[in-house]
Amino acid sequence: RWRDAATAADAAKKEAEGAQAQVSARTQAHEEALGVQQAAATTLATARADALAVRDRATEAMHALATLRSERATVERRIGELKDAELRLAEDRGREGALARDAAEALARLAEEEKALDARIAFATTKMPTLDTALAEAERAARDAEVALAQALAAQASEAAETRVAEAALGAARTRVERSNRDRDRIDAEWRALADAEPLKAEKARAAEARAQALRQAESARTGLARADAEERSAIEGRNRAQAARASAHAELAQLDSEAAALAKATRPSDKDRLLDKLKVEAGYERALAAALGDDLEAGLDARSERYWAGAEPQPGDPASPQGATPLGRHVTAPTGLARRLAQVLVAETDAGQPLAVGQRLVTLAGVLRRWDGYVAKSGGAAAAERLTRVNRLAAIEKARPAAVRAVDSADMELARIEEAIAEARRAASDCRRVLDHAENAGREAGRAEDRATAQLERLDSQRADLDSRRARVAAEQDEAGSELARAETAKAALPDGSATRNRVAALSTDAETKRATSASARAERGTLEREMGQARERLAAAGAEAKSWKSRAGEAARRSAEMDKRGVELAEESERLASRPAELDAKVAQAEAETEAARSQSATAQAAEREAETALRDTEGAVRAANETLAQAREERAGALARAENQEARRIEMGRLSGERFECPPPLLPERAGFESNTVRSPQDESSSHEKLSAERERIGPVNLVAESELAELEAAFTGNARERDELAQAVNRLRGSIGTLNREGRQRLLAAFEAVDMHFRRLFSTLFNGGAAHLELIDSDDPLEAGLEIMAQPPGKKLQSLTLLSGGEQALTAVALIFALFLTNPAPICVLDEVDAPLDDANIERFCDLLEAMTRETATRYLIVTHNAATMSRMHRLFGVTMVEQGVSRLVSVDLGGAENLLAAA
Repeated sequence: RWRDAATAADAAKKEAEGAQAQVSARTQAHEEALGVQQAAATTLATARADALAVRDRATEAMHALATLRSERATVERRIGELKDAELRLAEDRGREGALARDAAEALARLAEEEKALDARIAFATTKMPTLDTALAEAERAARDAEVALAQALAAQASEAAETRVAEAALGAARTRVERSNRDRDRIDAEWRALADAEPLKAEKARAAEARAQALRQAESARTGLARADAEERSAIEGRNRAQAARASAHAELAQLDSEAAALAKATRPSDKDRLLDKLKVEAGYERALAAALGDDLEAGLDARSERYWAGAEPQPGDPASPQGATPLGRHVTAPTGLARRLAQVLVAETDAGQPLAVGQRLVTLAGVLRRWDGYVAKSGGAAAAERLTRVNRLAAIEKARPAAVRAVDSADMELARIEEAIAEARRAASDCRRVLDHAENAGREAGRAEDRATAQLERLDSQRADLDSRRARVAAEQDEAGSELARAETAKAALPDGSATRNRVAALSTDAETKRATSASARAERGTLEREMGQARERLAAAGAEAKSWKSRAGEAARRSAEMDKRGVELAEESERLASRPAELDAKVAQAEAETEAARSQSATAQAAEREAETALRDTEGAVRAANETLAQAREERAGALARAENQEARRIEMGRLSGERFECPPPLLPERAGFESNTVRSPQDESSSHEKLSAERERIGPVNLVAESELAELEAAFTGNARERDELAQAVNRLRGSIGTLNREGRQRLLAAFEAVDMHFRRLFSTLFNGGAAHLELIDSDDPLEAGLEIMAQPPGKKLQSLTLLSGGEQALTAVALIFALFLTNPAPICVLDEVDAPLDDANIERFCDLLEAMTRETATRYLIVTHNAATMSRMHRLFGVTMVEQGVSRLVSVDLGGAENLLAAA
């Protein structure tokens, strides 16, 4: 890289020098182009000033010419307008003269018409009193005849009403007698049908005793259930604690086993004969032993090995241990051949600078070694220390594992015991719940039986009291009905037959009709005369107004004629004044045109000179721009060359610095120092790629994972559990799909059965409502009944079969009523509420609806509540209920029994 950087730096310097020379040459050319541009700009300014002065003179000449031409056109237009005004004035004079003549003729005609109208009004005024007298006599006679006829009709109506009332009273009395007899027979039958009260009282007592016993059993079961639930909650809390303890014990044992397996694998003895595999050291002294022996731990004990320990026992003359240090051999279990070496290796917690004899070494627990000759090593034997630490840790784990196994077994047994206690508590709670449910069911059943017996007894007492009351009322009703029947028969026999009254009414009717005709004729004659008088008066007033209007028109015509004469004199004077003006303006226009043409010629010459100056300036500006661009390009190239030269020089210096830091050698001497040929070095890219690849491979290996085996086991267990759960979910999905299929199949069967029943009732009810026709229901859009839609097809009498939406409003309402009742017949209910279903129906369809409603009451035991505002529907009901407001803010419910009302009306 340094070689490439030096080459590139030299090339960049040469490039920068050439770029500087190019910039100097192009700067001189740019200054020359600027001088030429300044001279062209001065010439263009002079030419533009001359052209502007010429254009101003030409513009003034053209404005003067346009003004003269406009004035001449205005004069000619005014002369033409004056001629047109004279013609219109002559026409207006003729029209005003004709209007004056018409006014004179109209005034003479209106004077004659007013005389004739005065004569007609005087004749009608004379005749009117005679007609008034005749009309008054005719109306008095007609009123007398009407009064006589009304009196006769009232007498006839009174006799007819008395006859109808007597007949209605007689019928009502007979009906009342028959109804009271039927009521007496029905009350006797109901009294005989009443049940005996003694069995009901005995049944009520038995039910009360059974209910009390069930309550006692339920209370005992609740007490046992509360006790069992408390035991279960306590056991569950213990199970949670036991599960936590068991999980902790299992986790601790698994951690010990995983760590022991990893350590056993890491500390497996080598196939070679090594001292390291035959040593045991106390915990905490591993780093000291590794620092003391270092690579000597790799030597064997066999003489056939390349490096081995031959053995040496301690000698009496060996140096003693200094104060504050002990021999390392006291903390190490090693072969006897290592005894003398370990005796001369001293260990202390810290190095206090104790003096050492020849051959002695001092190591600290942290692994710092100091020899007798002053040599110090701070981190020796790290790998051996790590292995010795792992061996000690493995031994500690093997000692701790039995206790962990015992803890796991104890936790498993405790959890099993608590699970059994929970199961026992749940069995007890289940038994108590079963006893409680049985007792509650028995208590509810006994309570219902007691309530039923009590209700039956109360109903029996009420029925007996009601029958006694009804029997007394019926007896009184029978007596009163017999008396009423006798009175009605006597009153009916005493009434006249009414023939004389009918004959008198016929004669009076004929007389009254004759007198009414006479009065109408007199009234018509008087009205005709009165209308003629009014018309004559109206025409007389209109003639006066018309004469006044004609007089006003005649005066207005005279005034306008005078104004026209004055206007004619003014037009003549203005025409004479403008007659010579066009010739004068023509001479001025010719002179202005000559001046304008001369100004245009001078302007064209000045514009040509201005364009030539502009062309010259544009050429010089183009040359300046080209020089600017060339100069800017040269400056950019110079700046780029200088920057590249600086960058390459900095790169060369950086390569020299890196070489000095890493290899302590300048780049030119690096091949000789490192022992390679400079021509064998590849390109920087290839060398960097190779270095990065080797570094990545080293990083990819990563640190050793000591618990990989246990993690694999956990993943396999999780995978097995997930697979089991997946199978269970698949089975549950299959079961759900089977249940859905069963529900759909049963739903289709029930839906089709209900559809057929509703369709059958709908066909019959539609024909009943419409007095004929046909209708049916269809399932559409799908073969599956659960997804299909419903279409109502109807054919009223005289029409074609079509969808419900194409029928009229009344037909749709009747069809909907038929469908509602068809649904109701399929599954009847005790009560049916119909809210204003008759609102869109006419009278005929309301009668059909009421007939169908009566048929439904006979077919079902349902009580129908009808909300309606229609009088026809109300008249067909059995009982009416209404809400009335008797005073502000106070509502009251009022009911009317129509059957009873009919009886009362007949009695009246």
